Amino acid sequence: MGRYLHMMAGLASCAAALALSHAVAAEEPKGYRGAELGMSYDQVMAELESDAAVINLEAFETEEADRLIDAELQAPDEPETDLRYVFPAGGDQLALVVAFHPDVTDYPLVRERLEAQYGQPWEAEMTEWWFEQLKAGMPQEPNSLTMWGGDGGDGGEGRERGRLVRLWSFEDYLSVEYLDTRLLR
Repeated sequence: MGRYLHMMAGLASCAAALALSHAVAAEEPKGYRGAELGMSYDQVMAELESDAAVINLEAFETEEADRLIDAELQAPDEPETDLRYVFPAGGDQLALVVAFHPDVTDYPLVRERLEAQYGQPWEAEMTEWWFEQLKAGMPQEPNSLTMWGGDGGDGGEGRERGRLVRLWSFEDYLSVEYLDTRLLR
């Protein structure tokens, strides 16, 4: 996981300034449910423990010293979801949340919810550029990528530069990543 995070951070930091200038979202990405990007490990654990829909919490550390929290979301109005919260080595801030949806047929529902929250995704050209850059380093080649993120403005008015949401579609599952590229370095 550590190598994957470092690869993602490197690519993200190279393209973030250019890419963010093309995105305008209804709401800036902050995190997933009550766990906000940048929160400490203890804050995230407290948030997850208070969320009745989040079950089977398991915390551990990788060989690369990343701290991870795995959990499951079982909410009546949401698709079945496996969750991973990532705190990169050397830091105590939530940098990445990955929501795995084991049913590909949930794609329209997941995308609709992301569009309702973040507005229209990035233009196809920018998403295609990211897709080509990232897919080679993935364990399984994805079918598609859809992205939302900040507009790259001056950071005022609640805008969070470097925060992205990526919806990956694979042959047999979906993955939604909520990430802050500044914390993945």
